[in-house]
Amino acid sequence: MDSTISYQRLWELFKKNFVLLVVSALALAAIAFSVSKFVLTPKYQSTTALLVNSNQNDSTGAALGNQQADVQLIYTYKDLATRPVILNRVVSQLKPSYSDLTKASIQKMVSISSSQNSQIFSINAISKNPSEARDVANTAANIFKNEAVKLMGKSVSNVSIVSQGLKASKPVSPNTKLITLAGFLLGAFLAVAYVLIKELSDNTYREVDFVAELGFNNLGTVNYAAFHKGRKN
Repeated sequence: MDSTISYQRLWELFKKNFVLLVVSALALAAIAFSVSKFVLTPKYQSTTALLVNSNQNDSTGAALGNQQADVQLIYTYKDLATRPVILNRVVSQLKPSYSDLTKASIQKMVSISSSQNSQIFSINAISKNPSEARDVANTAANIFKNEAVKLMGKSVSNVSIVSQGLKASKPVSPNTKLITLAGFLLGAFLAVAYVLIKELSDNTYREVDFVAELGFNNLGTVNYAAFHKGRKN
């Protein structure tokens, strides 16, 4: 038997199993929404922005150009801000307020971001506790501000905090809308896969031509007639 399915047959299957597709999609969407809303732990983010002013001398400006030198130094600042020399001091200062804060956990909490060709970069902190995220971001920025000039020497003139981290009111994860949409699409996909597998595994012969292909003679056709329920015999 031919295992291919025509477009007409696909459309018939879609109409026949439309309710199944909708129910499956909505059921998975509801499960995904419930998991993201009531099972997964929300996480909050706070961001502190810093501006680093670097000292430029004539030789450096002639070799690289002021802009290129600043861009190169940004990578150094970003690397320095996530080093133990900064983060370990953050843990020491915040340990009395947040007993669960450790050197290992803070490395997962803190990340650095920056815009291209900009001397401003941001220290981001993500935590289950919005107050902890805010305090980690601000404390890391303050420690970096004090230590950067000491560690970088003459290459840095001063560090300024452009904006302080705030206590977030809304979590950044989980993304409930995205997870719900993914559940909806997964439910629809599973329903479609079930219908197609069921159809392809069905060995029922629906065409008269299949009888000739098997080498048998067609002896006749029996038509189906639907009788009215109210008809009397």
